[in-house]
Amino acid sequence: MKVLIATDCSENAKHAADFLHDLPITEPLALTFVTALGDPYGASPESTQQWIPDVLAQERTRAESHHEDLAQMFADRCDSIERVCRPGHPVKVILGIAEEIDADLIVMGAQGHSFIGRLLIGSVSDSVATHAKCSVLIVRPETDEETEPSEPCNKVMNGYDRSHASRHAVDSLLAHAWNTKTSVDLISIAPMYDYLLGSGLSVAAIQNEERIFEEMKRSGKEMEEAISDEVCDVQSIVIHDQRIGDAIVETADKESSDLVVVGDSGHSLLDDFLLGSTSKYVLRHATKSVWISRLHRDGNGD
Repeated sequence: MKVLIATDCSENAKHAADFLHDLPITEPLALTFVTALGDPYGASPESTQQWIPDVLAQERTRAESHHEDLAQMFADRCDSIERVCRPGHPVKVILGIAEEIDADLIVMGAQGHSFIGRLLIGSVSDSVATHAKCSVLIVRPETDEETEPSEPCNKVMNGYDRSHASRHAVDSLLAHAWNTKTSVDLISIAPMYDYLLGSGLSVAAIQNEERIFEEMKRSGKEMEEAISDEVCDVQSIVIHDQRIGDAIVETADKESSDLVVVGDSGHSLLDDFLLGSTSKYVLRHATKSVWISRLHRDGNGD
C-alpha cells in the first residue's frame, strides 16, 4: 500500500502519523514522507531574497530530522520509506508527489502551528482532500480533554447509502484487521422532502419518504449481516434528516466515533456535486478524523 504522509513537523502532524501507525493495516506500507517548504518568492521576491534561503535551510534540516523520527516509528511496518522536502505551495507539492508515486492514500493532520505549518492550515487539507485522485485521511488533533492515550478507532462510523462509492468505502474499511474491541456503525441518511399540497404535506411524499426509509433499513441490515463475520460489533443506523452532512457529523459526535469514513463518487458531474458536497461538509465540520475513500476510482467500482 503506497501511503504519502504530508507533514509540517508539528505536533498535529506527529499525531497524524501516530494515528496511521496504530491503524490495523495488514499489508506492508510503502511510505513517502513529504514536507513542502513553501513558495517564498511568489508574493514579494524583493523583500524575501535576503533572509528566506537561511530560513528554508533551517526548515529543511528540521524536516529531515522529523522524517528520520517517523522512519524509525514505521521501520517494522514498511517495505520502503522515502523522504521528500520540496519547495513550493503545499497543495501543489502534496498532490504532485501523490501522482508521481501513484499513492493509494494521503495522510495529513488537519492543521499545524510551526513556520511551515502556518501554510498547512485547514484550507490545505481541504484542497488536498478535494482534488486528490486517491483516498485521503485527515486526522484531527487531540482535544485538551484527552489526557490519557487511548487505542485509536475503537469506534468507526461508515457512511452508507447503497451507492458504489459507499459500498467501496465499506470495502476499504474491511481491508484492515480490526480487533474485537472495534465497533462499526453503518449510517444511512433517509431524505425528508418538502412537497406541500395546500396547507398539508403530500400523501405521496410521505409514502415515498417511508418507502425509501424502509429500503435503507433493509439495505443497511443486509450490509450489516454481510460484514458481521469480519467485524464483530457492527450495527446499521438509519436517520430521517434533510441535512445529510449535519446528520453524519452529529451522529458521529453522539456515538463518540473515532473515525468517520465516507465514500467520494466522482462518476459524473451530478455525483461530484451531491456526494462531493457531503464528503466536503463532513471533512470541514467533523470533530473526528475523516477518511475519504476513493477506492472505487481504481476501475473496479463500476
